[in-house]
Amino acid sequence: MLTQFRTESASTSHSATLEAETLASLMLEDEAAVSDAPTYSPEAAGLLLLLGLLLLSPKGPKEKPTR
Repeated sequence: MLTQFRTESASTSHSATLEAETLASLMLEDEAAVSDAPTYSPEAAGLLLLLGLLLLSPKGPKEKPTR
């Protein structure tokens, strides 16, 4: 949970206020992605497993044509 308290006094200068606002905005920003590495996705693993099982499953018996 993020809780912020902001206090300002009447004697602060404009540059100090600007610096405090910049610092507060940096604290509230989301973190940037450090790398473009793929994230774990269990759905993709399940899909690949299902596809592999379907490809390796035994085929049904073929009917011989009757004459």
